[in-house]
Amino acid sequence: MLLFITRKYPPSVGGMQRLSYHVTTGVAAREPAVIIVWGGSQKWLPLFIPYAAVKALWLCITQSVDLIHLGDLVLAPIGLFLQAFTRLPVIATAHGLDVIFPNRLYQALILPCARRMDFVICISEHTQRQCLSRGIDRARTAVIPVGIDAHAFRQSIGDAERRTWLARWAIDLDCVQSPRILLTAGRLVPRKGVRWLVSEVLPRLAERRADWIYLIVGEGPERQAIAEAAARDPSIAQRVHLLGQTSDDDLRMAYASADLFVMPNVPVPGDSEGFGIVHLEARAAGLPVVAADIEGISESFVTEDGLLVPAGDVMAFVDAIDLLSKGLSPEERRCRSARIAARYDWSRIIDTYCHTFSEIRARIVRKEVSDRHD
Repeated sequence: MLLFITRKYPPSVGGMQRLSYHVTTGVAAREPAVIIVWGGSQKWLPLFIPYAAVKALWLCITQSVDLIHLGDLVLAPIGLFLQAFTRLPVIATAHGLDVIFPNRLYQALILPCARRMDFVICISEHTQRQCLSRGIDRARTAVIPVGIDAHAFRQSIGDAERRTWLARWAIDLDCVQSPRILLTAGRLVPRKGVRWLVSEVLPRLAERRADWIYLIVGEGPERQAIAEAAARDPSIAQRVHLLGQTSDDDLRMAYASADLFVMPNVPVPGDSEGFGIVHLEARAAGLPVVAADIEGISESFVTEDGLLVPAGDVMAFVDAIDLLSKGLSPEERRCRSARIAARYDWSRIIDTYCHTFSEIRARIVRKEVSDRHD
């Protein structure tokens, strides 16, 4: 039986939460599993950690647990505790920021525990490199990317349906002739580069063409700064729309309505983009993508689905957006979506997790047999 422990879980929102939900429920549908989760604010993490440690120990004693999985490396101290008292193998998933978080106390406490984990699953090769540079043994790591519900995305919608959906957000397309809709989705934090795009790139794009609007889905500490940057420039003020945090259905409608997805990440010391799941979602909807060539984004990017451009290069972004914003035909969008589904649909990702868990169990059995013979 598998024991899952995660501090990032619905109803809270984010990429780690989606990964935890799909891995736990997907694996639990295939084999016996128990789950300890926290889906609330991280300010309660100091209470969740001792609670999870005690509950996990009780489950290991009273249930037939043979493998423990931690949702991220922040929970590595729980893993070390459980290793000591149960002698069970512990696996953790590493995302990026949980590896590099630039706090001396964090690095002194978490990283030694992470090095003691029996196995670390990294969501990208970038994250794996970060783990290796901090002393985690390569032989005890593997890369399993994040998945998506590839078949849940619509590749196109009619003009009337698009106008109806956009009207809900008070977006009037009549002010722009044959509008091209640019879209960004994600948490509004500095590394996502949205403020940079609005303040530096869009004014230059407006000098070249006037047939676009820019939709931003997501919340975060940069929201006000993004709104202020847009308001300062009359050439873009009426074209930039912050939609806030939307439902999953509305996010899928945003993808279906858009002509181009933009991912303008910028380097931020002490922060990292481990994978960049939103560009997979955009490609599942058949959208061309313009993305910064940076960190984990670069690894999963397929060049026939868009353009990677140097992070922070204003004119490279202007040129790429100008080139790709014409959009694609419905057939082209369906073909792009099929390529993403073939590699990143959750069913395939869960297959890989289950195979990895089986390999670790088999490795332990082989070691036990070898130890007995010795």
